[in-house]
Amino acid sequence: MSFENIIGNEQVKNTLNKIVEQNKLSHSYMFIGPEGVGKTLFAKEFAKMILCESSSIKPCGECKSCIEHTNNNNPDLIEIEPIQGTIKIEQIREMRGQSFRKTNNI
Repeated sequence: MSFENIIGNEQVKNTLNKIVEQNKLSHSYMFIGPEGVGKTLFAKEFAKMILCESSSIKPCGECKSCIEHTNNNNPDLIEIEPIQGTIKIEQIREMRGQSFRKTNNI
């Protein structure tokens, strides 16, 4: 179970945990709400759970993906920061280009 570092929002935590446990992921999720309620923290923890390579406890904190996530260098996670309060079309285009790029291993 994840989200131990997040206080409150038990219903959201339970819902996201069930999604991962039952392997019923959708193609996208939106974390919306007023500033300061933990949207980014929830999104990052949820991504860590999804990308975790463990077959049991997620996130395990020990697999390659979890370690990369903890060190903020997981290549499977792209975070877009707003510029002057908004996400620009150029940022989305750049992200889309990066997501289709092959790694050196392939």
